[in-house]
Amino acid sequence: MSATLAGALPVAWRGDRYLSAIGARWACARVLGDEDGVLLVLEHDDGGPSLAGRGDPRTVGRLLASLHDPSPRWSAPAHWLSVPRGTPVDRAQLDALGLEPFSTWDWMSTASAPAPQAGEAVVRPLDREREAEAARACLRVANPSTTADPTGPDEAGWWAVERDGAVVGVIGARREPGTRAGEQSWHLHGLGVLPTARRTGAGAALTAAATRGALEAGAEFVSLGMYADNDGARRIYRRLGFRTDAENASYGPVGTVRPPD
Repeated sequence: MSATLAGALPVAWRGDRYLSAIGARWACARVLGDEDGVLLVLEHDDGGPSLAGRGDPRTVGRLLASLHDPSPRWSAPAHWLSVPRGTPVDRAQLDALGLEPFSTWDWMSTASAPAPQAGEAVVRPLDREREAEAARACLRVANPSTTADPTGPDEAGWWAVERDGAVVGVIGARREPGTRAGEQSWHLHGLGVLPTARRTGAGAALTAAATRGALEAGAEFVSLGMYADNDGARRIYRRLGFRTDAENASYGPVGTVRPPD
């Protein structure tokens, strides 16, 4: 976790995996709240903030409401808002922030290597430079909304499944902070399996291989995000040892088609 953010958080939240992992992006955030719940407020140059809540939904709701009493603080729409599911967010608050409901999603993590999965033997590391376009071509079909890219500056590793000489499934991992100074976590993203290779266990095999690779490389823990209504994916991730750390609801500017990077 960023030392700056850790110093601003109540003690109870300083070892939190979710806040640790996002800490690099929120290092300069103003922290409101206490041991029950916190709200991070990150100001941007254009006047609109990003906001992230963690903890008891009622506490986070009160913190959010306090920002708009008696009037909005910002002259521009907010960039993003993510809060625990169940946090009371009324229409007036969303209008003041210039936001609308976007998605409900879960953030999961594990610090244990999963059991070997069927099909994992054919998963291989992907050359992030030489095979970048093959990975992008797979994702354009298998996961077109992802912003993950093998050549991104914080990418730690990518893995692939190949069939008949073509890449039919990929997954990547991005470096993020761990809970302790000097530690890293890896966040899995960009999972995509072509329709012709689905229901073969490729997704579970890719996730297992990437998780094991991250932990072997020294990651303190491995995390991932998933949409809350994807029960099939949740069953797979739990089988691989992932626990649900945060259940979130997110709000974005009107017309947003994907979350910010």
